[in-house]
Amino acid sequence: MLIAGLIALIIYPGGALAIGLGIGYRLLTTRQLPANGSLLLTTDWIGWLALATLGLVAGGLASLPWPWHPAPLPFGWLGAWVCLEAAAWLPFWPALSSGAPHLVRAAVREAQIGVLGRAIVWSVAVISLSSSGGLSGWTLSGHLLIWLAGLFSLPAAINWGPFGPEPSLGPQGITEGLPARPAATLTFARDTVAAALLTVVWMAGLPRELLPPWAELLIIIGGSAITALALQWLQGRLPRLSVPAALRTTLIWAGSLAVLAVAMLGLGQSA
Repeated sequence: MLIAGLIALIIYPGGALAIGLGIGYRLLTTRQLPANGSLLLTTDWIGWLALATLGLVAGGLASLPWPWHPAPLPFGWLGAWVCLEAAAWLPFWPALSSGAPHLVRAAVREAQIGVLGRAIVWSVAVISLSSSGGLSGWTLSGHLLIWLAGLFSLPAAINWGPFGPEPSLGPQGITEGLPARPAATLTFARDTVAAALLTVVWMAGLPRELLPPWAELLIIIGGSAITALALQWLQGRLPRLSVPAALRTTLIWAGSLAVLAVAMLGLGQSA
């Protein structure tokens, strides 16, 4: 059991998969592989911060019920939520502790928007991953709505596009002012968190009782790749939202779909 747990944490579905997802997400969304030594962690505190972020992502992925999981955990979604939420917060530390008002303001903006988006992602994911029982039209509709709610809340959860940094910061976003290599390392860590949340959304939308493991894995990885390509295509085509508008948009669209998804799954469980 110990060996199986180490395999899950280090190789699949943990560390090795986390790095692969991060590289794939960067390639699909920016058309570029990680550069400037972003895969070579620096020895300063930002490098250790990025390493801790990657470790938390690995732990979060290893806690989720992936197909062919070597050591599945009961109620693993709880550990996944704790690890991935902590991983999403750690990269804000340099900007929040910089003392520069514009960086602190930008980091607070992204943190406010991101926490709401992730709250909706995890609310529907937990309900889906912890549900049991037979399949029916109600439960299938619930899974579809969970998938839609997750996709609508995902841009806010990962601070993408209209939910991203203030335009005044330039392309570096909240890593502005950092040397090139630490900034690239921290950005790659954030990309890995975003890629992991993509897989959470697709995993949550699957009716697991209906599909074989190979089909589940194909849908999770393939669906995540298609979503990343869609985000790349939409980048720059939508206006940047203010914090109130971003929160309102996320609540109206993703929040209402999440409520409907919970109602559908509840009807399916009681039927």
